[in-house]
Amino acid sequence: MKKKLRVNKSTILYSLRLICRYFVALMMFSYASAKIWGTQFSSDLSIGESTVDSLNGFRLTWYFYGFSKTYGMLIAAAQIIAAILLLFRKTVRMGTVLLLSFMVNILMLDIFYGIDAATPMAMLLTAMGIFLLLSDWRAFKAYFLKEELEVNAYKEELPKKLTRIHWFKYILIPIMFLTMFFGIYALKENFMKKNEFFGEWKVEHSWSTHKIDKIYFELNDKLVVVDTLGNVYRGKINKEENEINLKATHYSKSLNNFIKRNTKVENSKEERSRLTKLFHKYNNTERFKMNLTYQFIEDTLYIKNRDMKLKLVKVH
Repeated sequence: MKKKLRVNKSTILYSLRLICRYFVALMMFSYASAKIWGTQFSSDLSIGESTVDSLNGFRLTWYFYGFSKTYGMLIAAAQIIAAILLLFRKTVRMGTVLLLSFMVNILMLDIFYGIDAATPMAMLLTAMGIFLLLSDWRAFKAYFLKEELEVNAYKEELPKKLTRIHWFKYILIPIMFLTMFFGIYALKENFMKKNEFFGEWKVEHSWSTHKIDKIYFELNDKLVVVDTLGNVYRGKINKEENEINLKATHYSKSLNNFIKRNTKVENSKEERSRLTKLFHKYNNTERFKMNLTYQFIEDTLYIKNRDMKLKLVKVH
């Protein structure tokens, strides 16, 4: 008769720890890959046009951590080291300590800075790190409180059938890491596209009634235009052969406050639309839609149509 796979508390505990170790390691490597490829801690070029109090917690945190690329790489290195340490039983305790040293801080940032989208995953990863710590508490207690340390702090009694496939991890780990590394790169290529206009452009000469001061061509064909009065317009760019189509709408905190102060009918789209048009009329901030031809000459961009002509110089 074939022997049945024996399941006991030690097997369950080992299996749970194994799942936590590999899942956390995979997520740490994915976050590190995102920092290496630049999909984390990257802010819009036009963020400098925003006041500090207009930034939400996510944009403020992203800009702060993205200010230094070296610091971001150091965080990525710590996450990679923690991931590697967690994958091997002999180093899992060091990996757990390193993991919790930065995961608790990340969780607090997500909670207190209102980064709601990232909070659930941060809570899960922190909880898994705490589980790895508490399930091996005897060893941690013995080490940190100077007690006599036993070699096996908890029993790892595994069925022999499971021990025979331990070698499989040496295939699984490289596949897992390579898939995540290049998967993050593929996401960057698809969702963080740069067109040929990408960058910050300063208007050097203008032959137009539009008082445009700067144009930011952002990722994914996003557009930010700043006029000489400091008004900011956000929109999209569409490109066809040697023509570009710029569409942008003015939005500001003052517009939002104006609507809130003067809205008489609560949740009325018609009322909000009327007030928006009124605000734009008196502040000369109407939305714009422009079809222009363009020409590149080194770091200079010329765009024009029948009503306007702009010479823009690339800042960075």
